[in-house]
Amino acid sequence: MSARKLTILYGSQSGTAQDLAEQIWRDSKMYHLQGCVSAMDEYDIARLLEENFVVMVCSTYGQGEEPDNMKRFWKFLLRKSLPTDSLRGMFFGVLGLGDSRYPKFNYVAKRLHKRLLQLGATALLPVGLCDDQHDLGYGAVFMPWMNNFWNKLTELSPIPVGLRKLTESPREYRWVVEQHSGSANEEADMYAEVKVDNLFVTTVEENRRTTAEDHFQDVRFITFTKKAVDWKPGDVVYVRPHNSPEDVDQLFELFQEHNLGLHKDTVVLVEEIDSEMPVPAIFRKPLPLERIAQQYWDLTAIPRARAFAVLARTCPNELECEKLQEFSSYEGQEELFSYANRPRRTILEVLQDFPHAFGALTLAALFELFQPIKPRAFSIASSAASGKLQILVAVIEYRTKLVVPRRGLCSTWLKRLQPGDTLRVWTRKGTFQLPGDTTTPIVMVGPGTGLAPFRSILQEREMLADPRRSGPLVLFFGCRKSTADFHCEYDLRRMENSGLLTLFCAFSRDQEDKVYVQHLIRKQGDLLKKLLMEQNGFFLLSGSSKNMPDAVRDALGEAIGNSLYVDEMVQSERYQEETWA
Repeated sequence: MSARKLTILYGSQSGTAQDLAEQIWRDSKMYHLQGCVSAMDEYDIARLLEENFVVMVCSTYGQGEEPDNMKRFWKFLLRKSLPTDSLRGMFFGVLGLGDSRYPKFNYVAKRLHKRLLQLGATALLPVGLCDDQHDLGYGAVFMPWMNNFWNKLTELSPIPVGLRKLTESPREYRWVVEQHSGSANEEADMYAEVKVDNLFVTTVEENRRTTAEDHFQDVRFITFTKKAVDWKPGDVVYVRPHNSPEDVDQLFELFQEHNLGLHKDTVVLVEEIDSEMPVPAIFRKPLPLERIAQQYWDLTAIPRARAFAVLARTCPNELECEKLQEFSSYEGQEELFSYANRPRRTILEVLQDFPHAFGALTLAALFELFQPIKPRAFSIASSAASGKLQILVAVIEYRTKLVVPRRGLCSTWLKRLQPGDTLRVWTRKGTFQLPGDTTTPIVMVGPGTGLAPFRSILQEREMLADPRRSGPLVLFFGCRKSTADFHCEYDLRRMENSGLLTLFCAFSRDQEDKVYVQHLIRKQGDLLKKLLMEQNGFFLLSGSSKNMPDAVRDALGEAIGNSLYVDEMVQSERYQEETWA
């Protein structure tokens, strides 16, 4: 049989699973393996029946859903007509990316692993469950799991006689990148020709601050023009941010300082090394380096171990090289966490700490060093029937032990948008599964910007032709002060006054003793029993994942006097959470 081929497939919503799959592809070359790396839906699934070795990397999206670029692949695997021995000749490994804060932690990877076994495939390892909550991130599981995977694979398919495992991958770089003497593509948006479902070009109509000027946090309510694309309450909109002009300028200043001969108007052309790792469509035309630095490389990302391996590869300075190699090793991940993750040190700041390594980089290495900018999702805060697409965005800015404040790439970019600016956005189904019957009661808990999806639900109900078709709607909203960060106050009060909404507000700093949403929930036991236990209502929670979700769940159990019933609601998806770090 063909024993020296490994097929690597990924299902990725934000790009992380793709990054790890591509890293596996590079590492596979150290074992002299052939085989492509591909999104699951771009792979000819009929070939799966002929594969001997496969590794699949997939994330879990929303309420246990598979990523968009995995849906067709998964639907095929679920066919009842597939014989139970369809994949009997295949050895596989499944690596999942998830977040243990969510009830359906790594649900997709677990289901995929189980389904492959049902179809007769043999698992080389138990499913790998990477957890974003781990101090060391996904690397805490990814690195040891992959080491075990290579050991198992080479036991079944030894490296051919006369060859040995290489110490580094001969495919360390995905593509050949060269300076181009011709003219660059004049289209300002790198992604202008990329086709995405439900994508449209929209214009900023308003970008206003919803918090008081003296409030510690800047929260933005941004209104975009609505185009032909519709959405449903609870859906999300994706945007792809750009780096700040300041960060782009700093990068090119570093290029100049280290005499790399790279300038903003330098035109580059990216070509694939081989067909196993194709060049993305966005690079199939010559591009100016400034556009790549602005729209593709994430200059604010906290570098992962791979970035330090790239820097170490050509570093001419012994001390720098030793430290870089430590950071890139599994044994050095605690040190890497203390250096990069804990203070939230960006890749630009890392490059300043390792000047000899940076000065020795090639153009191709830069494409390995920088992570691509990933699109960000925001809950839509308006009904499609309103004719406006609106989002509620907390601008991220905080301090660590580093002198310069940490700023969120996307929220800072959104803050700077001006009326008249245009951008490409696309909508997707959200994580909330809303009841099909509009008379079903819905209890919502949305502190801070967690309000966004619930404003969409409320606005949709407000626009019903017959208000009697709307069941009871209850919202527990929380913020610091009624005069500082009461988002969408006018809308909520109007809906309350009309009888559409029962509103409970927790203003934590408006009195000496702090009051949070969970305190108000405990006081509404009779109402919550009626809506949730007697009328089978839904309970939806949106907001920070830190302490609030657990506190709210405990409070609900106390309020209705039955925590087991809350567990049953979770299992039946009548209790749903949409949280973020």
